[in-house]
Amino acid sequence: MLYLDTLDNFGEKSTQAQFVICHETVKGLRNILELTPVAELLKRWEAQRITWEEFQQAFKAQLHEEYDNGEKSQLRRLASYCLENDVVIYSPESSGKQTYRGVLAEVINSIWEQTGKATRAVDRTAEPANGLTKIHRESMERTADICKYFQGSTQNGFRKSCFYCAYLDAQVYSCGKLEKVVIPYEWV
Repeated sequence: MLYLDTLDNFGEKSTQAQFVICHETVKGLRNILELTPVAELLKRWEAQRITWEEFQQAFKAQLHEEYDNGEKSQLRRLASYCLENDVVIYSPESSGKQTYRGVLAEVINSIWEQTGKATRAVDRTAEPANGLTKIHRESMERTADICKYFQGSTQNGFRKSCFYCAYLDAQVYSCGKLEKVVIPYEWV
């Protein structure tokens, strides 16, 4: 399973493989520069000289080129390795929808989809899904209380979800460890 997070959350002891994608050296983390936007592209985005759509398109093109390196491709290795192992990728970006770690997750999800894998990358900084009914929230709490794989993700002291569970849309949660839907869709 691939987890993505902000460097602000780094520092916890973890049995998971941990890496960083950024241009600076981060003590205690191996940097995968090949999966970081090239410096010029990142500067143009941060200075708002290009739109988010232009940034995404250019970064995806960069990742596609890296993927085409065959056996030397770090992207290919990471996508394959995460199918059997837990990995956390950190970036210096804060939480939010427009992050290059989010673009990386989208690309890896696409690779997995093309190979028929049901696995999805999980952004630990993502906001909880909106639109959960009270019944669904209670179901999630009950599942979390009895699940032997539960690793709580919190925000402001409130349990928000499990690192292993991934929402498929606003009302469906699937557990990668149990390999089943734990909160089914319910029309309201």
